[in-house]
Amino acid sequence: MKQGRPTKEDQIKNKQIILGYYEKDISAIVAARDSGVNPKTVYKYYKMWNSQMNNPDEKDFLLRIKKTKERSIQLLEEDIISLTKEMLKINFLMEKSLQKGDISEYEKLSKLRLKTMDQRTKTVSAKINLVGTPTADVLISNEGIMA
Repeated sequence: MKQGRPTKEDQIKNKQIILGYYEKDISAIVAARDSGVNPKTVYKYYKMWNSQMNNPDEKDFLLRIKKTKERSIQLLEEDIISLTKEMLKINFLMEKSLQKGDISEYEKLSKLRLKTMDQRTKTVSAKINLVGTPTADVLISNEGIMA
């Protein structure tokens, strides 16, 4: 990590790097550690973006909420795909261990498969819950209909 004040180009680059972590809901401390950006800088941007997200007077507040929800759904879908691929690999390895007659390896893989299935089920459930949750614009429009 370089010492001193970053150049304008480095500031812009750091902001983009930090935004990537922020959009994936990764904590500021992990973002700072992983990216090598000064933690104070990361906290500054996180605080700024959090205040923008929590300020309903902003004209694009509802759009940001929708985008955040869409990004979260997308990340959950990526996790589901990854866990499904893991299960396929585990199934393959289980077949091989049966062919070799290695029962202890088969049992270990079976436990791993169950844990992976459980995690996949939880991730699918989280995605379903998030998809079914109305965004702020829907809630606001429903309040207008009810009034």
